[in-house]
Parts: sequence; structure tokens; C-alpha cells
Amino acid sequence: MTDARVEKVYEDRMGARSFLAQADTFLGDADARGLSAPSQSILLHSATVSACDAILQAAGQRVSPGDGAHVLRLEAALDHVYGDTEELLERLDASRARRNEASYAAEFVAKASIAEAREATAELLELAHGFVGA
Repeated sequence: MTDARVEKVYEDRMGARSFLAQADTFLGDADARGLSAPSQSILLHSATVSACDAILQAAGQRVSPGDGAHVLRLEAALDHVYGDTEELLERLDASRARRNEASYAAEFVAKASIAEAREATAELLELAHGFVGA
């Protein structure tokens, strides 16, 4: 497999809003009662990916499939939003790593880590809404 890269595409605010709506849905679904921590982790990660895709689509970019795509997507999207996002990047990347453990290694996911992931994901969605203008 090749390394992921940022590609130039057309800027599309309507498409970006669709990604944002999807991110909002995933975030809301992650709050549903009775979900296991691994399921919540997967939904929160999906919300993060959709929010990043919204920012990138609005900026006229996308991340190609390949090695490192998820981290590159986070970095590229956060480069477009206002403010110091280094700590948010670290928190979202930690959430991504926990999602990987839940998805690929059937590891335990602590409820406390879900709360942290939800907070970081909600912060990203707020930034994405501000950037896209939705």
C-alpha cells in the first residue's frame, strides 16, 4: 500500500455540510443509551473522520487512501481551523488509537476514555461548523 497524501479537489460547501450532518449523526448515535464502549468509540471516530472530511472539502482538499490516512486527515483538517489545535490533535489521535484497539484487537475500552473522546470530537465538530459555515 502507498502512503496517503493530501489531494486538491474543488471546494464544495454543500458537500462539506453533508459531511457535517453525517458527523453530527454519528456523534448523536454515540450518545445512545445501552451502547458498549467499543461501539461508542467507533461512532466517535466516524464522527471525527466526517468532520475532518467536511473541513477538507470546504478547503478544496481530500486525503487519498493509504498508509497514515487517518492521522494525515486529522493534521490536514486542523491546519485549516483557527487557533492552537496541537492538544486537540493529540486527543483525537489518542481516540483514534483506542478505536483501533477496539476494532482490530478486541481490547477493552474504558468509559473514561469514551468521555475524553466525546469531548474532543465535539470540539472538532464545533470548529468544523465554524469553518464550513453551517
